[in-house]
Amino acid sequence: MDDMTWDEDRKLRVKDALRRRAEAALASAREAVADQRGAAELDPDDVHDTDGLSQSDAGGDLVRLFGGIVARRQADLALVEALDVTPTQVVADGSIVSFGGDHYVVGVAAEAFDVDGTTLEGIAADAPLHAAIAGLKAGDSFTINGAEHRLDLVV
Repeated sequence: MDDMTWDEDRKLRVKDALRRRAEAALASAREAVADQRGAAELDPDDVHDTDGLSQSDAGGDLVRLFGGIVARRQADLALVEALDVTPTQVVADGSIVSFGGDHYVVGVAAEAFDVDGTTLEGIAADAPLHAAIAGLKAGDSFTINGAEHRLDLVV
């Protein structure tokens, strides 16, 4: 599909793809916590040796670590849910932008994914690129890492 076919429905498909990815990452993190929680729990009626106690302590540490990951994944999902996919002419969270032949979703961190034959990546709200393009329109230029770029698409 060419860039002229970007509309709210296509942007909704992008948001849905992001949502599915975020939900899968959250489910995976929750599963890791459950696995570690099970490994960390000791039967109070059993006698435990030093190795068992040590493994339980390590499992508890991992539960706390994975718990932090769960919180991060929940926050990622909330960012996706909050994206405004209404077509726009000015770069803001929820915009789809293109430059240098690549497409990006503004406002969320995301590894490359495909929607309707287009590969997109995310631009996190705290990324320098986000700051460089916020408020720009298609045709505007910006500089990042010493290189000048031109926005080919903002929708």
